[in-house]
Amino acid sequence: MGRVIFIGGPTACGKSTFTKELNKSITNSICYRRFQGFYDIARLKNLSSSEIFKQVSSEEVDNWFLEICEQNEIVISDVHYAVQLNRDNDDIYQEYVPTISKSLINMMLSNNIEIIVVYLSCSPTECLKRAVKRYEQNEKDLRTKSLEDAKLENLAEEKEWRELAHIDSIYSLNLDSEQNLPEELVQQFLEYYNNLNNSKGKAKVLQKVSEPKN
Repeated sequence: MGRVIFIGGPTACGKSTFTKELNKSITNSICYRRFQGFYDIARLKNLSSSEIFKQVSSEEVDNWFLEICEQNEIVISDVHYAVQLNRDNDDIYQEYVPTISKSLINMMLSNNIEIIVVYLSCSPTECLKRAVKRYEQNEKDLRTKSLEDAKLENLAEEKEWRELAHIDSIYSLNLDSEQNLPEELVQQFLEYYNNLNNSKGKAKVLQKVSEPKN
């Protein structure tokens, strides 16, 4: 049985740092973002950067990610659980959509891939502060540009995480990345992770997730 650990949360909550530190602590694990599949598939198709999102479908990326999970014992994947598809016009009130499809969940569960969804909690005020700091240090673009923007993203991210966490076949964990250092978060996760590995008789019933109605 393979295992995928999704690490999600709002911008600047510490996903990338936590993912890298966790990877060092879990034997036979790799880091791979589902979103990276768009670029890996595009490379195989010899597509230009302008063609990637026109010529590579989400379904292809889901299948690609599934193969990654099947080929590796443990995949750690940092992710935004919810995104706005187009922010070119800076409309912060655009609808957020989930990034992990119900069909991908179904495929992973049907292929006996165990899923753990982790949410890194961090207040909008702290997330915005961190985002501005790393922007000023030329580390990353400024994704959230106001406190209201950060609040909306925070709500959307947690909502989609909770949707996944409520599925009986999925394990979930909420960690406070505002009050804890990355190494402390790793220790908290490993405690949960080891308890999960050591627990006996936890029969899991694969639960199909219905697709949203149009």
